[in-house]
Amino acid sequence: MFHKETACLTVFICLSLPVCVSEVLMNTKLETSELRWTNYPADDPQWDEVSGFDDEKNSVRINEICTPNSPTSYWLRTRWIPRRAATTIYVEIRFTMVECSGLNQRHCKETFILYSYQSDSDEATPTHPAWMENPYVKVATVAADHLRQKGSREGRSNTKVLRLEGLRGAGLYLAFSSQGACMALLAVRVFYRKCSPLRRAFASFTETVPHSLVEQAQGVCVENAVTPPGEHSRPPSMLCGEDGQWVGQPASSCACRPGYEAADGDQRCRGETGTLWIS
Repeated sequence: MFHKETACLTVFICLSLPVCVSEVLMNTKLETSELRWTNYPADDPQWDEVSGFDDEKNSVRINEICTPNSPTSYWLRTRWIPRRAATTIYVEIRFTMVECSGLNQRHCKETFILYSYQSDSDEATPTHPAWMENPYVKVATVAADHLRQKGSREGRSNTKVLRLEGLRGAGLYLAFSSQGACMALLAVRVFYRKCSPLRRAFASFTETVPHSLVEQAQGVCVENAVTPPGEHSRPPSMLCGEDGQWVGQPASSCACRPGYEAADGDQRCRGETGTLWIS
């Protein structure tokens, strides 16, 4: 199941919190050689990969196309992207789009379509899967918020973050379909969120990948801490949010054993100062 992420991009920014982690699956900004993505139709490739600069003047590999006088859909497919532990991923796309009014072509559009195709291995060929919606799955039609004038390199780029959830295959391909657009893909970053290891309220939690709105993680009491005695005593648990941040406080509680006291806030228990131990 696929949903366009309608919230502001800042929803997915960690805000400098140490408990928010992104695991990057693909980032074209870090590529120093050709991306070697696949064009379709193969006998009339219109997507062109070139070296260029992004808004921060960093050297990047750019894929660009300009076919405002053609009704044909031209596709560009990434290499296979292993999804690792994620069942929900995010695709961040930075791109520029030329304004149609300056091109004066009846087939011109200011949008493109993002598709995905899941597979358990790197099985794609120039003819497989078939270049159409089904077997590909449409993720979203992407529109530009900022347009550039024909022949101008000035103007803001666009950044869109799309969410893909319910992933089951070992990996996937992404495909960009342009029909009449004059545009450039500046960067594509594919990532997922995870909550980093955490100690809180004398409980320890390992790295957790959320597979839904919230993921319940089971923890353990830190060394020299225990859960209170009683028949309802249970191990600590905590919620990891889909944005990669821990939510609230642990359910159930851990406390320092007799003879130990809290240290480093509520992260560990140490022997009480001044305690005389006789063997």
